[in-house]
Amino acid sequence: MPLPVPGRAVPRYVLYGEPARTADPGFLHMEPLAARSALHGWEIAPHRHDGLHQLFWVRAGGGTAWLDQTRHDFAGPALVIAPPETVHAFAWSTQSEGWVLTLAQGYLARIGQDCEPEVAAAFNAGRVLPAAAQAPAIEAALAGLDEELRYGAPCMATAAAALVRLLLVATARLAPAETEPTPPGGAIWQRWRAALEAGFRTHHAVAEIAAPLAVTRGRLDTICRRHAGRSAQQMLHDRIVLEAQRDLLYTGLTVAEIAHDLGFADPAYFSRFFLRETGATPGTYRRNRGS
Repeated sequence: MPLPVPGRAVPRYVLYGEPARTADPGFLHMEPLAARSALHGWEIAPHRHDGLHQLFWVRAGGGTAWLDQTRHDFAGPALVIAPPETVHAFAWSTQSEGWVLTLAQGYLARIGQDCEPEVAAAFNAGRVLPAAAQAPAIEAALAGLDEELRYGAPCMATAAAALVRLLLVATARLAPAETEPTPPGGAIWQRWRAALEAGFRTHHAVAEIAAPLAVTRGRLDTICRRHAGRSAQQMLHDRIVLEAQRDLLYTGLTVAEIAHDLGFADPAYFSRFFLRETGATPGTYRRNRGS
């Protein structure tokens, strides 16, 4: 496990080491894997990105990736996917080669609008995928994307979007998603997820978070269960727990500080909440998962 991040929170960057800022909705950046990793001794400390997906193509080498609570030991060829807000860290083999692609959440959403659901969602889950079966397609798409971004030929934006779509397709073929029809209530579902992400630290009642949605609680619960198999309240608890787990694993914050940052006035109540949701106290979780 990487050492906890000193200070009050896991660092947020646009690109690793660069101060956080609101990225342009069309943000698209590509660089060789070694460009930053070699500068940092092939170890990338825990960090996260606001509104940005990252795709790591590892054609050779490999190493260890930490994606939120999960450690992955892997060798290339492989794809590592880190969606927005996912805390991720790496210990790379010095022989590692490949690319790092960073895309704005809005850009990726537009690219996926006319795609099959499993293609549009291919970069939405943090995971490490053995990629030998799609290595030629991935390598060709990334080589083409590098050329487009490097030289800026006419119609570059259209060509780049087409190549990103090919990457989505290759990823979906490595790990096909369920092909069931998309449940109804998609617009409300997306608005609820955005409201949940914006409000989970300050509001622990579904009614407060969902107020701008103008939807009944029963309707919201039905939509949440169709899309996630969880009620709205369960989703809120899951999101609070996930953030607490990130802080326990990747920061040196005390339990009281984590409780305060997550909107709990009483650290003891937070500890009971965490125990009820996970089966372990915050201290026990930190000791067991950090060893």
